[in-house]
Amino acid sequence: MIKFLLIIIAFFYILSKVGGFIFRTLFGAAAQQAQQQRTHTKKPSDGNVQIDHAPKNEDKSSKNFKGGDYVDFEEVKD
Repeated sequence: MIKFLLIIIAFFYILSKVGGFIFRTLFGAAAQQAQQQRTHTKKPSDGNVQIDHAPKNEDKSSKNFKGGDYVDFEEVKD
């Protein structure tokens, strides 16, 4: 009985070590690549933020917009 328990414990110990190695091998490269991408992003050194505004869209249809349809609002209570 003791031999059986020792074999089971040894089996699960080896399985956990091999499983951990396989997990690190498969997902370690992806985690390392994500870490490199996070460190290579530019951040302002003193906390200042630079904002690039998009150019204004001077669309002719927005100048001729007279309004929309009225939607009657009715509050629903539970």
